[in-house]
Amino acid sequence: MLGSNVSTIGGLPIGFQWADKWRCECIQIYITLSRRWEVPDLSREEISQFKSAWKKSLVKEVVAHLPYLANLASPDKNLYVKARERLIIELNRAKEFGISFLVMHPGSHRGSGETSGIQRIVDSLNIAIATTDNTSTKILLETMAGQGTELGYSFEQLAKILELARDQSRFGVCFDTCHVFAAGYDIGSYTEYEKVFEKFDKIIGLENLRVFHLNDSKGTLSSRIDRHASIGEGILGLKCFHAIVQDSRFVGIPKILEIPEREEKSQQNLDLLRKLRTLTRKEVAQDEH
Repeated sequence: MLGSNVSTIGGLPIGFQWADKWRCECIQIYITLSRRWEVPDLSREEISQFKSAWKKSLVKEVVAHLPYLANLASPDKNLYVKARERLIIELNRAKEFGISFLVMHPGSHRGSGETSGIQRIVDSLNIAIATTDNTSTKILLETMAGQGTELGYSFEQLAKILELARDQSRFGVCFDTCHVFAAGYDIGSYTEYEKVFEKFDKIIGLENLRVFHLNDSKGTLSSRIDRHASIGEGILGLKCFHAIVQDSRFVGIPKILEIPEREEKSQQNLDLLRKLRTLTRKEVAQDEH
């Protein structure tokens, strides 16, 4: 299932227009304004228009993303509470729209330490889940690059958060290829790809992987630099993306493109990913040279 994050400037239904233009089977959107704390009330008309646009489109799965301003690991009490409240709002909206997955960055501890940061994340997640027990929307913790004081850059950290969560059925993981590579997991070759996913399965469990973010990386392995590139235009190359789109374990999992110059390059990137579905390893190696 291939798709992209899409613009919703002009209203959420606009996202489905981009989706159909690029022949997306899945999309990722912000369901609230991503750079503002204020969230206007949601009208029944907005819900109806969104569902109607979705029904008419080619899209099978919509993935929501929690705005970056919501930091559940923040040592600033005011920002921490606002982040938790925003998560609850997002979960409730996802339910209204019929969205199954809400991706979120675990958070940044801002110098307060990884242990205390993880505990704040877990505390907020547990409160949010308890407050929204009438929805089945899953919170997906995104694998992070480890830039600055980001948490979630190791499989062990994500496993710890999942372990401490009270209702594990409400959680999963979003695997970001750029972030994982920048964090030090080498997925740039077929052999190393298999080793990384064996490690993921052992530590987190492949059954918890519910969404992919497909991005090449401008940063090198273990650089901790979160800089996305178009598919095949970064350090990763084509092999890991070829492996993912051909991996029978991940056929039904949404694979969301997140690249710079989205409007200009998403179509060609998606076409490349579709082409990779049909190629052999030998043909991919030839394409890279």
